[in-house]
Amino acid sequence: MNQNLYAEVIVDIAHEKVDRIFHYSIPYRFQSFVQIGMRVLVPFGTANRKMEGYILGFTEESNIPSEKIKNILQVIDDTPILNQEMIDLAKWMKKKYQCTLLECLRCLLPTGMRVKSHWVVELSSKTSLNEDMSHFSSKAKAILRYIYDRGAPVPLKELEDTFGSNITNTLYSLRKNKILIQKSVPKIKDLRKKIKIVSLLSLERAEEVYQECKKKKYYAQERILDFLIQNHQAPLNELKQILQVSDSSFRSLEQKKAIFIKETEVRRTPYLGGPKANEQHFIPTQEQQNVIQYIKKQMENSRGQTVLLHGVTGSGKTEVYLKLIQQILKQGKQAIVLVPEISLTPQMTQRFIQRFGEQVAFTHSKLSVGERYDQWRRAKEGEVSIMVGPRSAVFTPFPSIGLIILDEEHEMTYKSEMIPKYHAREIAQKRCQMSKGLILLGSATPSIETYYLAQKGDYHFVSMKNRATKHSLPTVHIVDMREELANGNRSMFSKDLYEGIKQNLENKEQTLLFLNRRGHSTFISCRSCGFVLKCSKCNIPYTYHSCGSLLRCHYCGEQIKNPRICPQCGSNYIRFFGVGTQKIEEETRKLFPYAKILRMDLDTTSGKHGHTQILEQFYNGQGDILIGTQMIAKGHDFPNVTLVGVLAADTTLYMEDFRSSERTFQLLTQVSGRAGRGEKKGRVYIQTYTPEHYSIQTAKEQDYPKFYEQELIFRFEMKYPPYSHIYSILLTGNNEKSVIQNSFRLTDFFHLCDSKKQFQIIGPSPAMLSKINNEYRWRLMIKHENQALLAQYAHHCITKYLQTENLQDIQVYKDLNPLVMY
Repeated sequence: MNQNLYAEVIVDIAHEKVDRIFHYSIPYRFQSFVQIGMRVLVPFGTANRKMEGYILGFTEESNIPSEKIKNILQVIDDTPILNQEMIDLAKWMKKKYQCTLLECLRCLLPTGMRVKSHWVVELSSKTSLNEDMSHFSSKAKAILRYIYDRGAPVPLKELEDTFGSNITNTLYSLRKNKILIQKSVPKIKDLRKKIKIVSLLSLERAEEVYQECKKKKYYAQERILDFLIQNHQAPLNELKQILQVSDSSFRSLEQKKAIFIKETEVRRTPYLGGPKANEQHFIPTQEQQNVIQYIKKQMENSRGQTVLLHGVTGSGKTEVYLKLIQQILKQGKQAIVLVPEISLTPQMTQRFIQRFGEQVAFTHSKLSVGERYDQWRRAKEGEVSIMVGPRSAVFTPFPSIGLIILDEEHEMTYKSEMIPKYHAREIAQKRCQMSKGLILLGSATPSIETYYLAQKGDYHFVSMKNRATKHSLPTVHIVDMREELANGNRSMFSKDLYEGIKQNLENKEQTLLFLNRRGHSTFISCRSCGFVLKCSKCNIPYTYHSCGSLLRCHYCGEQIKNPRICPQCGSNYIRFFGVGTQKIEEETRKLFPYAKILRMDLDTTSGKHGHTQILEQFYNGQGDILIGTQMIAKGHDFPNVTLVGVLAADTTLYMEDFRSSERTFQLLTQVSGRAGRGEKKGRVYIQTYTPEHYSIQTAKEQDYPKFYEQELIFRFEMKYPPYSHIYSILLTGNNEKSVIQNSFRLTDFFHLCDSKKQFQIIGPSPAMLSKINNEYRWRLMIKHENQALLAQYAHHCITKYLQTENLQDIQVYKDLNPLVMY
């Protein structure tokens, strides 16, 4: 390497003020191996705090005088963790999502890799405890003695735990008088799992020592050698447990040159679980074969094209994915398969593992940090060629991507609500553009925007209109709950649904009951004065959870005991209103006491394997009825489910969101598709108070084109996507007056910058959730048909406004084309 080269480093601080390249000298000892994409430790700032950084390039020139350029302190990685393509992707994301480059780089790497720093305190070289210390407080003396006795730097947290958190002023005084030094120390964590392996040095020597141990009755050593002579080697901890021997026996054998112990890395194998996939040798239907051939043709000369596969529920989209990936692997390329829910990962992965074996890896947030790291390394080091997982799996570091699949492409979970607010589809399209791969979007209910682009010809389009098994779609019945109420039925179960469940239990067939609202009751109110109990931090009604008799806020996590009397008027007429999945479970148990009932929602799946255990139980027939939220609505294949009950189809229909009709149609269509996937005919009962609504009527027929046609009329009239793009700006802060004032000022500034009146500016107004965790929230939105122009205009206005206004107590969040409005 040229000795005059400087490393171009971005430091691990996600702040706009340091969102740029810094130049560092490369000491001679690093020059032979340092590369782009490696992490380094560098001194940063006036205090020269040791910080992690990423090498993004090298340069021979710098506008900083050479004597002021600092040296790299340490190279962290043996090999680069980022290649040039991933670095370019991060730079593209920074520009598109208007955030810092560091925030984008963090997306590309598994959780837990970052170097964490902690503060330590030590005595200065000039400090001596023999000096007169009478002028120090008793607390200062105790701290100095404590550090002196340790003989090494002491973590600041340890001092706070020992002497109390109110030692800040004492430490400041000691630092000011140059008695103490406080510094930041980086902690580099090795995420590789290593174990000790015991092996024989030689069989001949082992047999000699074995005979000696037998004569001298060294039984523990004798057992160790006997085991190793037969098995050659074994993990140290397993040997200790199996043979019930101590470390001293191994040390003795090492000294006798009979064995040696070495540390070796092992890969963690995550528990997959979930229902076992029924992977048979499928012969594609003619419809599937036509789709496969068409997409293969697009793959031959792909330059990052996108294909939309619209297939009804049960049409065999997964089999199409498998056949296409088979083709990709033959070309020596790799594939990424994205799924919208953690609960779908095991079942999908089972299918892929049974078809492709050890070429498949999977990842999701319920895996441990170490497990995710190992899956990432498997991909990076070429041990696997297929990665299955949720949104973040789109960043899998494959070198030559041939195909990225987004299953259930319409799902909101593909859009990140954290900064950077990327959409997995957009990242997939950029990555495939770079690698000349193909993006396949699969759904029975595509998003309106995706289907619109396919109809325009921007995306290729293929469809499958029939179930692959030749079984017909389920028969769907719409139940008008107004009529049920008029006939005296105040139950949450219509007469037809009740009879259907009863019949299913008699026939030993399974039932899904869907309600997209967890908890027992949605709010608690006093029937005397009308007072509704709300979270003090969020101004949102508490949800009652029967387990523990708690009221819980689903936004900040605050929970309180259920009061017996009204906090406002003292009345004991406190009652629960609304229905959640817990309440449904309670009522179902009363109506069907002998049924085996399972519930699947956020409360029952909080554990590491919560999703997979419930799905396994239901698949294996350990449950007659599965009650759940949208977790159960999509992707699952239960052959014995012949009945689906939608208890409240109106739940999503009247939300403050222009996509509410679309979401209702999607959920109803998806959950209906769970019925009748086996040999037996399926039935669905949709309970609603608005049976005439087009989203419910078209969901009954699984008629997506008709729904699309109706929805497009509304979108065109209101100039909502796909006829425009939306830029959302959210202002939050704990001072309500300041949030409101700045919302109006920022809106005025947007109008001022829009002299030609090109943009539609909406608001400001309180956000749908106007207060969360003591933070007040106001929103304004801007609409325009040109996405690039809209993003440029919004970024310019916000940047200028922040330069002129002091917003220390206000946070401004930006989101281009948000999928969630709250």
